[in-house]
Amino acid sequence: MRIIILTFVSLLHVTTHAHSVFIIVHGTWSSDSSWYMSGGDFFDALEKTVKQHNAHVTAFRWSGNNTHHARENAAQNLAKLIQTYDPATTIHLIGHSHGGNVCTLASQLLASDPTNQHHITTLFVLGTPTRKSLHPNMTIVHYFYNLFSFEDLIQPVCAIFEREYQRHERIANIRVFINSKEPDHAGLHNPLVAQWIPHIHEQFTTYITTTHNAQDISHPSIIYLNENTQPYYAIDTNRKELIDKDIKLSLMMLNVLQHAFERKFR
Repeated sequence: MRIIILTFVSLLHVTTHAHSVFIIVHGTWSSDSSWYMSGGDFFDALEKTVKQHNAHVTAFRWSGNNTHHARENAAQNLAKLIQTYDPATTIHLIGHSHGGNVCTLASQLLASDPTNQHHITTLFVLGTPTRKSLHPNMTIVHYFYNLFSFEDLIQPVCAIFEREYQRHERIANIRVFINSKEPDHAGLHNPLVAQWIPHIHEQFTTYITTTHNAQDISHPSIIYLNENTQPYYAIDTNRKELIDKDIKLSLMMLNVLQHAFERKFR
């Protein structure tokens, strides 16, 4: 079943406080990319959406090195950045790829700080490779949205990581379609995603309340984004079968790579 959001909705909590900020965090090897910085297509699309609602957009740059240590260092700096804002500031984080793990690690650091007064209102991750140790601390994060695509071959890293986060009533695992197609890894930071991210929480909770009479957003779902139309949502009825198939494909790719490596170094 699907529902189309027919009316424009206000931005999530943007008018609750005097100030809101959206912080964009790039992924591995992407510190010099333009999409997440001012003048980049994703940044500018997001800024265009939120600027009329007393909200600001900022880019968070880190080394982008593909190590857990680099992501931990980045998370420490991101947590420090969040704590520079007034505690009344509404914080929204958007992390692409391992940038999403920088965000979840920052939530863990904030939760472990006994002096911390800051929370993350919404945390959006785009194609983020995950595992249990990298899940967000939901005492710090109010709502968590995992936007992913089965056409993204980077996210699972040959079954080393997972696509979905563990079930929690405030965590949504939502498969993305853009103009009727599932995007690849880079396609998840399409400016159309940026345009609608500030609306997703209110739209999706409206959808869940209307169709399921519940506040639990953990139902496996799909978001359809198309040019010049409002997003619409549907329950992903085949999620388990798709995940099982995806794991088998990832393991097959891993086996192929292992055999190729072994032949090369015999």
